[in-house]
Amino acid sequence: MKNLILSTAVLFTLTVNALAAPKDPVSIKVQETFNQIFKNAADVSWTVNGSNSDAFFTVDGIKTRATLNANGTLIQTIRYYSEEHLPASVLYNIKKSYKSKEIFGVTEVSNHNGINYRIVLKDDKHYTFINANSSGDNEVVKKYKRGDK
Repeated sequence: MKNLILSTAVLFTLTVNALAAPKDPVSIKVQETFNQIFKNAADVSWTVNGSNSDAFFTVDGIKTRATLNANGTLIQTIRYYSEEHLPASVLYNIKKSYKSKEIFGVTEVSNHNGINYRIVLKDDKHYTFINANSSGDNEVVKKYKRGDK
């Protein structure tokens, strides 16, 4: 009788542990593509949205989000950084067009449409949100009065 109870307890424990073990959230195809493209990624975490997988990670101090589909195809990357990582042509046109403003932050979106930059500028009174393309062409999207002043 003791053996039966002990065997049942061991079997129950093994079953619970197997069910509680973390499962890999992404497919092997997605993982292979990710590892091939982002070899130096650190602090990687995954979320799954329907058939797409989003990886959140850093590369050389730049926070990045990559979206891959179930076949392992890279759909889009979004990177968050400061002005020193902007391409020279984009930085030059921004500095030329908005001389009195400081670049507060950059969101770079790369997908099938190309690379676009969403840039936040600030001065003493406003935050200005602009969109720019890789040629340096830019447009004001929104301007907000600063609430921290």
